Amino acid sequence: MRKSIIAFTITFASLCISYMMPIMAYFDSSNIQIRFNEKEPDGSSRGRPSRRVGTGSRGECPPVQVPVTALIPAKNPGLTVEEHPTFWFFVPYQFSNTAGGEFALQDEANNDVYRTSFKLPETAGIVSLSVPSTVSLKLNKSYQWYFKIYCSRQNFSNPVFVHGWVEREALKPDLERLLQTANDKRSPIAIYAENGIWYSALTELAKLHFAEPKNTVFINDWANLLRDVDLENLAQQPIVGEVKSYP
Repeated sequence: MRKSIIAFTITFASLCISYMMPIMAYFDSSNIQIRFNEKEPDGSSRGRPSRRVGTGSRGECPPVQVPVTALIPAKNPGLTVEEHPTFWFFVPYQFSNTAGGEFALQDEANNDVYRTSFKLPETAGIVSLSVPSTVSLKLNKSYQWYFKIYCSRQNFSNPVFVHGWVEREALKPDLERLLQTANDKRSPIAIYAENGIWYSALTELAKLHFAEPKNTVFINDWANLLRDVDLENLAQQPIVGEVKSYP
């Protein structure tokens, strides 16, 4: 009888361990894969073209190998869950090579929601620009933005620019529960990316990568995320920080 109880206990313990292994593996951050799942076009973005590679007058700017590029998907408006999202751009010019830049955020009727002039960091690289707390994006509304760089202090009529769209989406209850139970830094990013929420995934990962630029896990995550939207040519570019608004 005693041997039977011992055997049952060992068997039961083994079953529990076997059952728990997938759960334990799920919470093991080393097993998390951060890959962007871009949603199929649903027709709502027709007539809303984006331009993620810079165009405009290049004659007044220094020659570069990689042009100004917006870190956005090639299709569909990028999604966010934040009221005040952050945008990311690769700028091959540094502060001393430009006369500054301008960012404009507009509603679907082309009315300005937010507009600011800014100066670039001292070095070239990937920069960020955040919508201030005084401006809140409405749920399920699309907004277009323009990011412009002026290289001539005499000619402000023909900038190098990129253009795109952003739409704020409400968190679904199941995603909200997943985010609330995430117990490591990478899980929320993986959740956002898997569900096609581009701006939120990119911003959270960019913050980690900027804070720990030599962390090989974040380096690989960053490369994978950019590769998923065909921007792998920017994976090695440094993140140099926020642009600074002029007073």
